[in-house]
Amino acid sequence: MQREGEKDNPPHVFAISLRVTNSTYTGAVALTGIYVGSAVVLAACSAAAGYAYLAPACGAFLPLVSRGRTKGVALTFDDGPTPPGTERVLEILAHYRVPAAFFVIGANAARWPDLVRRMHTEGHLICNHTYDHVPTGALRPPSFWRGQLARTDAVVESIIGRRPAFFRPPLGHKSPWMARPIRERGLVTVAWSRRGLDGIATTPERITRRLVPHARDGDILLLHDGREPSSSRDPTPTIEALPKVIEGIRARGLSFVRLDALLGREGYLAAATPTGETATSSA
Repeated sequence: MQREGEKDNPPHVFAISLRVTNSTYTGAVALTGIYVGSAVVLAACSAAAGYAYLAPACGAFLPLVSRGRTKGVALTFDDGPTPPGTERVLEILAHYRVPAAFFVIGANAARWPDLVRRMHTEGHLICNHTYDHVPTGALRPPSFWRGQLARTDAVVESIIGRRPAFFRPPLGHKSPWMARPIRERGLVTVAWSRRGLDGIATTPERITRRLVPHARDGDILLLHDGREPSSSRDPTPTIEALPKVIEGIRARGLSFVRLDALLGREGYLAAATPTGETATSSA
């Protein structure tokens, strides 16, 4: 029976108030400690999972690379191809004779195959950036990922006759559900070491300041030539910044190399030839 002036125990403290010895107090403290400790562990696990999901260089969920091991800097572009952004980027790269890697969205590649063909013809690398660029795709099951990767590979191969070896998830988000489908297709997941943050509203000056002053050998730089299907992003800041980025990095004594050369890996996977043999090319 509760006496006058006594308070009920909190819901998470399961103690019988016998008030004979101090065992009630001791038990309450112990159980409260378990409750608080469990909450701390849960919070820590949630924070770790969030970091693995969001941090581009974190390989907790799946193997990935975010830097090269050789001299040089690699330019990479996401979300294309879409006119006019991709066209202008290609013109600038041709003017400065800079090779790049384009992580294409399959739906965009299917809509503008001539731009993908131009990328390849002008010596750039074509990579897989999923078919639909679903922002929350990392939370989808493996079956979703098998479809996204296979459809994009098929579109690219139908245009240039090569199957991509490199993959970058939308927004850099990763999860355990992606790991097996990526491995099954033999893809290498590539993140980045520096990005211009040009996927959001910005200015050419901000993009340049983010990339040029701290660039060093081995860097994988991320910019955007196109836009995802649901976006209306203006590519103008990227286009205006790109010459300054190229000139600024070269002025610091650094050179540009293609992504596959920076990583020392083949740029395309082996694919069946008309004779039934297999061939692997990095060109």
